Amino acid sequence: MRFGTLVETDEDIRRAELADKEDPPLATPVAKAAQSASPVVTAKPRRAASFKPTRRPPICVLTVFDDGKTEGEVIRIRGDRFTIGRAEGDFLIPHDDQISSKHIEITRQLVSGEHRWVVTDLQSTNGLFLRVSRTILKDRAEFLVGNGRYRFEQGGQQLADTVDHIASGPIPAGTVGSDQVAPAGSSAALVELVAGGIGTRQILTKNEYWIGSDPGCAFCRSADSFVEPRHVRVFRAPDGIWHAQNNKTANGVWLKVPQVSVEESVLCQIGEQRLRLKVGE
Repeated sequence: MRFGTLVETDEDIRRAELADKEDPPLATPVAKAAQSASPVVTAKPRRAASFKPTRRPPICVLTVFDDGKTEGEVIRIRGDRFTIGRAEGDFLIPHDDQISSKHIEITRQLVSGEHRWVVTDLQSTNGLFLRVSRTILKDRAEFLVGNGRYRFEQGGQQLADTVDHIASGPIPAGTVGSDQVAPAGSSAALVELVAGGIGTRQILTKNEYWIGSDPGCAFCRSADSFVEPRHVRVFRAPDGIWHAQNNKTANGVWLKVPQVSVEESVLCQIGEQRLRLKVGE
């Protein structure tokens, strides 16, 4: 150490960082004659914000959940591209046979001077699923409920399940646009997808159905320990468009998507692996 230089200790830094958490300033004493007036408060000097980089593009924090938990391995993605798969990529999950060799790609894109992070399904066998609160059901939309996988079917023009690229413009906040929904009045059905093919297929003639472990649900999953008694409400709105809505359950509802833009934070599932992506940490 050069003479005259004193390194700031961890304790010095900790005390400085806690300075903003001091109690608010006390009222300044005033003369007795003025005690009935409002006390004079000494303004607290403005303190500097905590330092953070301002020139580099934002990073993305990936959390690969441990089994049955909402925490796990944390990876900070600093480059423009990061791939996850069973056998190829920057992060491997070799034990999950529902994950494709190269399953998803996380990319940082610059659009109109603004950075955004995008997760894209790489034409995987079993797809990319996004946790949603409520979504419009387009023709052939798929979603997960516990260990179950369902597909909504309705007449009208079908859309591809995946796309090769993402548009250069902003991504809509919703899952699908109204122009992507099959016309109202056409027959609709909900199909359970099972290993090797199709399970139960039920025509939707009522305006509301429930998926859950309760025997009274039209789609009963009594043997599925990850499903609540009333887990998902599937309903037809007055305009004839079908929706699926999570009933505030712990394990949620997961919609199959070709790709998703991460505005702040999203929860995704590939195979049996759940992930969180958060921008800017």
